[in-house]
Amino acid sequence: LQGKMNMNSQRYHPVSAAIHWLMFLLIATALAAIEVRGNLPKTDTLRDTLKNLHMLAGQLVLLFLLFRLAARLAFAAPRELPGARWQIAIAHAVHAILYLMMLALPLSGIVLYQSGGKDVSFFGILLPHIVATDKSLHGNVHEVHEFLGNAIYFVVGLHILAAVWHHFIKRDATVLRMLPWKK
Repeated sequence: LQGKMNMNSQRYHPVSAAIHWLMFLLIATALAAIEVRGNLPKTDTLRDTLKNLHMLAGQLVLLFLLFRLAARLAFAAPRELPGARWQIAIAHAVHAILYLMMLALPLSGIVLYQSGGKDVSFFGILLPHIVATDKSLHGNVHEVHEFLGNAIYFVVGLHILAAVWHHFIKRDATVLRMLPWKK
């Protein structure tokens, strides 16, 4: 999605930048909650709280993905900084993968829970079932959800490494363009 073109803009719109950082916090919260939960004894009552936090953060990622896409349509992305074609292609690919993961992880989480015969609620509102209870589907979706959950560490890591490289090695404005405030 390119949004409205604005060739004068060197920065992302503050709304786009704020949603970017909010989604980073939500993804980090979902991952941290499930990692901590996995290290607790099965008898610890905090496990349920962490599972609920993981699920809520994931659902919020899905919701804010819609806002992020709307912001991308409403506010132009700044023009690309000069760079090698292969670097720009990799950056676009990583961004596309991140967007797909921000969609696939929450949706697969909902399908995982519902195919296991459980209801999913969002701030107390019961979500409609998109799948019936199905043990086979549950097992397959569990594998997909877990794979994507592990893969997102790698993809976000690539994204962060690229930002660090741009900021400290290349010394261009890539990172500064995504800050929601002016420097």
